[in-house]
Amino acid sequence: MNSFVLWSISILLIIGSNDVHADSNRSAPLPITIQADRATVNETLGKSEYFGNVIISQGDLEITAEQVILLSEDKTLVSISAIGDDQAPAKFQRAAFGSRPKIAASADDIQYLVSSETLTLMGRALLEQGEDRYQGNLLSYNLQQGLFKVENDGSSTGRINLTINPKP
Repeated sequence: MNSFVLWSISILLIIGSNDVHADSNRSAPLPITIQADRATVNETLGKSEYFGNVIISQGDLEITAEQVILLSEDKTLVSISAIGDDQAPAKFQRAAFGSRPKIAASADDIQYLVSSETLTLMGRALLEQGEDRYQGNLLSYNLQQGLFKVENDGSSTGRINLTINPKP
């Protein structure tokens, strides 16, 4: 196996590691699937880029975008950037597990900071968690703490939209 493949796999094993290991019956990380038209990796800088209808999945997580950039330090994943295009936004999806609802997010650009488990959606941001829906130009969500911040970028006169369904 060449160093490009080994490096990519070691970086991606971190994606969703908390969610993937949430089921204590699992003893090993789930396999990772990466599909793209092309890729470039700079091992010295800890940067890998995937281009063209990129689909990255592991366990209950999936990221789709026109371009995905992974940044790492000391072979530990630090951040994931997913960039959409005019035809399709970038998407982040995490399946429901136990009492945790499904999360589906889309935006022009999506940033995920691994250590803080913070998802930031920029441009036409939409996040659906279970039956609740959050929409604005800029949305930040800490998956660990369940904290949301939804806003417009200041240049827009539009308003944010929230739909929260109370539990019966």
